[in-house]
Amino acid sequence: MNVQIIDEQDSSVDHGLLGRLAGGVLTGEGYGRGCLVDVTLVPEEQMAEMNYLHRGNRGPTDVLALPLQVIEPGEGSPAGGERGPPLHLGDVVIAPDYVSRQAARVGTRFSEEMGLMVVHGVLHLLGYTHDSNGDAEVMEKRERRHLAREGLRRR
Repeated sequence: MNVQIIDEQDSSVDHGLLGRLAGGVLTGEGYGRGCLVDVTLVPEEQMAEMNYLHRGNRGPTDVLALPLQVIEPGEGSPAGGERGPPLHLGDVVIAPDYVSRQAARVGTRFSEEMGLMVVHGVLHLLGYTHDSNGDAEVMEKRERRHLAREGLRRR
């Protein structure tokens, strides 16, 4: 499994924590070997542009998941990737400055909010959604489990 952290912004972020969390989600969901995920940290201006381009929403957001594969939740790693180049599942894009303000607003630590964004984004790449109450419950349960491995909690 390969997790690449790409940092295009100026805020201090624990890259090791983000990589461990993304890798833990991949492994825990059956995607450990032969898969690649990029976690890209961007300034708010770039996030606002991406949010408009990909979702049609104005202004920045905390996290965007940009999947490159169509995956059903819980299906495990698709065939291939282990003997050849890694299967690129997609990109998780996060705006740390936005997340920092969000953490203060909801009363949680920055590291926990950043952790949630990584876990949330990777789960989206793996096909999980929160479009219905049932889907949201399933996704939130998985988020709590993955965050707990690093001693973090979901707000």
